[in-house]
Amino acid sequence: MRTKMSPRRALITSAIMSVVPTILFVFASQRLPFYLVLITSILINWPIIRWLDDRQWYREWMRVETK
Repeated sequence: MRTKMSPRRALITSAIMSVVPTILFVFASQRLPFYLVLITSILINWPIIRWLDDRQWYREWMRVETK
């Protein structure tokens, strides 16, 4: 069974999800359309969030295996 996300991991995930689009929007809003900035931020965030989630699953799996 899946456990709750730790507060530190939740903070990292929310920071990644909010900081990357904000930085992209600030620096690229005059040159690129809004939807392109949004798509770019999704493409950047998706692998990072999947990596964090996979690490969480692996830790839980190892915890169950060692018991």
